[in-house]
Formats: sequence, structure tokens, C-alpha cells
Amino acid sequence: MKKIGGFDYYLEEEVIKEYQRKPITLRLKWLYQANILRKYLPKRIIQIQDKFRQGKI
Repeated sequence: MKKIGGFDYYLEEEVIKEYQRKPITLRLKWLYQANILRKYLPKRIIQIQDKFRQGKI
């Protein structure tokens, strides 16, 4: 049996469509800002987040 990792969640189709209607420049700005904020998190928190994303927690 293959081990499943990471995480999963559900979004309504309308929520996804609403996000897709946002201008690409705005969506990229959000990603950029989130990346900047993540740089200032304590290393311990970043390690925990990375493990969570890899399904190791």
C-alpha cells in the first residue's frame, strides 16, 4: 500500500472560480507577500511547516 503524505482540503467550485477571476498580478502579489512573511518566521516554525507539507507530521 502506498503511503499518502501531505495534506488535503476541499474548496467549493465557486470559491475556486472566484479566485481565478482575480487578476494574475494580484494573485502573484499575494504569493510574494506570503513568501516575504515566511522569511521572518522562526526557523523552527518553517521546519514544522515543511514537515507538514511533506506529510511527515
